[in-house]
Amino acid sequence: MKYMMIFGNALYGVFTIAAGISILISLLFKLLMDQEEMQKVKDKMEELQDKSKEADDQEEAMKHQQEAMKHMSKQMKMQIKPMAVIFIIVIPLFWFVFPNLYPNAHVKLNETGTLNYKGLEKSVSLESQDPLKISIGDQTYGRKDFLKLNSYRFHVENYNEKKGSLKLERVAAKLPFSLPFVGNSLGWLGWYILGAIGLGQVFRKLLGAMP
Repeated sequence: MKYMMIFGNALYGVFTIAAGISILISLLFKLLMDQEEMQKVKDKMEELQDKSKEADDQEEAMKHQQEAMKHMSKQMKMQIKPMAVIFIIVIPLFWFVFPNLYPNAHVKLNETGTLNYKGLEKSVSLESQDPLKISIGDQTYGRKDFLKLNSYRFHVENYNEKKGSLKLERVAAKLPFSLPFVGNSLGWLGWYILGAIGLGQVFRKLLGAMP
């Protein structure tokens, strides 16, 4: 029951999964990639890049850049094995796990309809299409507006007139600040990426694993 409560809540559930996957990815890089050899390759690349910047002429600079590219290619080849394993692990999360744990809501309506979502049932009315305005209870919402219904949080995505379908996107996290092109309401994908980036850096540092 405790685990169901954690994963039922998109904020904690997505973050918990992101933490677990970040630890697993860090371990894979640690175990499947020669860390000592990778460090040598990275050091050599930095050395060649510095030499390229300090070169007296263009020909010498190009020579160092070409050598650096060879080491970059070697670095990429070393990353192929762990990346292939990570791909096999992560893709099912994006295709099956998250979409089924935290699906968006779709409401069939012309003027009125009923939102049925994981035991939640609410009457929805379409007030106008352009601009999009809907009402749920005594509250009115427009496109991209945030709304909370019981323990679930959504923002109004769009209304497809041909299908008569209203889409409400499930919100996993509401940030205290706004991100460019995203805003402050994140779905499971945005929240996973944000969490995984930060957690991945922490766990790689703790485990001494290189990406």
